[in-house]
Amino acid sequence: MAVELLASHAVLLCAVVLGVGHLLGGIRVRGVALGVAAVFFAGLAIGALDERLRLPDFADQFGLALFVYLIGLAGGPTFFAALRRRGLRDNLVVVAVLAVAALTAVGAAAVLGFDAATAAGVFAGALVNAPALGAAQEALRAVDPDRAASLASDAAVGMSLTYGYGVIAMIGALVTYLVVVRVDFGREALENTDLAPAPRKLVERTLRVTRGAGAGVRELIEDLARDGDALLVRLRRGDRMLLAATVTDLREGDLLSVVGTRAATRELVARLGEKASPALSLDRGTLDFRRITVSAPALAGAHIADLDLPRRHDALITRVRRGDQDLLATPDMRLLLGDRVRVVAPRDRMPAVTALLGDSDQSLTKVDFTGLTLGLALGLLLGAVAVPLAGGATLRLGLAAGPLIAGLLLGRIGRTGRITWQQPRSTILVLRQVGVALFFAGVGLKSGGSLVRGFSDGDAWRIIAAGALVAAGTAIACLAVGRLLRMPLSWLMGVMAGIDTNPAVLTFAEDRARNELPALAYATVFPVAMVVKVVTAQLMIVLLHH
Repeated sequence: MAVELLASHAVLLCAVVLGVGHLLGGIRVRGVALGVAAVFFAGLAIGALDERLRLPDFADQFGLALFVYLIGLAGGPTFFAALRRRGLRDNLVVVAVLAVAALTAVGAAAVLGFDAATAAGVFAGALVNAPALGAAQEALRAVDPDRAASLASDAAVGMSLTYGYGVIAMIGALVTYLVVVRVDFGREALENTDLAPAPRKLVERTLRVTRGAGAGVRELIEDLARDGDALLVRLRRGDRMLLAATVTDLREGDLLSVVGTRAATRELVARLGEKASPALSLDRGTLDFRRITVSAPALAGAHIADLDLPRRHDALITRVRRGDQDLLATPDMRLLLGDRVRVVAPRDRMPAVTALLGDSDQSLTKVDFTGLTLGLALGLLLGAVAVPLAGGATLRLGLAAGPLIAGLLLGRIGRTGRITWQQPRSTILVLRQVGVALFFAGVGLKSGGSLVRGFSDGDAWRIIAAGALVAAGTAIACLAVGRLLRMPLSWLMGVMAGIDTNPAVLTFAEDRARNELPALAYATVFPVAMVVKVVTAQLMIVLLHH
């Protein structure tokens, strides 16, 4: 009776799979939980009960496209900046390592005797990448429409039997390496500050000018902006409290407040004078400060310098709260919807600054469907473009890579005329989880019966062996190439997490390194790794399927 009811009500079936999956995903074993990936396994289990328990193709296809588009949208602002700093070499490493992984999957398929669809599923599962599976299934529908359904199930079975091996292999390889080799992560962080202009512990100091009298304030501000480690905020001269940016030069006896890293502010105090107390920020009589939420759509993607707050409102943004991290507000930083900025301004100017920035939590709860849907449509159009290959075959970026690339570009742009591409962080996080959950539910339900058949005819153990080989080979190749290129291990761990496109490895890396290098490396290579996996999975189908 229950099966009949679920088979006749697709919406109810979807809700049951999502609910059971998230319930199971919250269960922790030794501190580890499956999270949203448990929806995939819940779908497999329920789909194995009866072949009629399926969702329409729209569910997993729309979920996949939405998920990867939002990944790109969130990564766009940081991706291109990180790419300029160090991205080329590291992303070449990503391409090389993933090529080795693909060749390993193809070789294992040839030796163990399974088809290209299963090999692509093994590649996707061992490297923990659902969009790669979606891309492979889409390629199967293009090259072999008559058998697309059964072959897509074979690919999903390949993923289901190997999913998560990449996380185990990456963390296992790193644990083994750390047991054998002692690494001073604190020293790595100090020696590689050029790589990590990312979140740092910020402090505020007040100094009395005794050695820096006569120094030009504009030149000093520009010098600090180049390093991005400190910012001049307030200046008290006699009884007057001013923004430092409104003063032409420093005079002996001036009190100056600075915000930045411990090292940078300590160096600035030594350079200009001596530490003073009490802190100027405690005096809110003339210059006040408050946290303001950036919610005005017109500011999405705008540089802080573009606001021209010191001239227009005698105000200054000193810090940006993004997610759970405080960032120093440099002039070239791009603002994102949902950022909470700390503003210093005269009391009578604060309402105007607040109105400019928006400061509306309610507006951030509203999805800008114009930008979201048009951006997703552009990604789908990009994915539909056919690229001819040798032998008459064609390659499409498809539902996965097309929206991802569009998301990266539009996330970087932020806004075009009246269209706001960027979405608030909370919106991105919620809709991204909805997208991947729909994808997992649809694919899991379609693959349950194939999984049962795979175990019954003995194919499962060969697939499991292939997945273990791909995952272990990828982890070893990452470590070998990274150390050959003398990457700091803090950075290399982030690169490995990005190659795995899985936050579990990043969490492990951050817990061990306790610095910002893993997170920045992850952001640098993650989008490229995602695109390469998606395209590689399609190429495996297009070039190897007979």
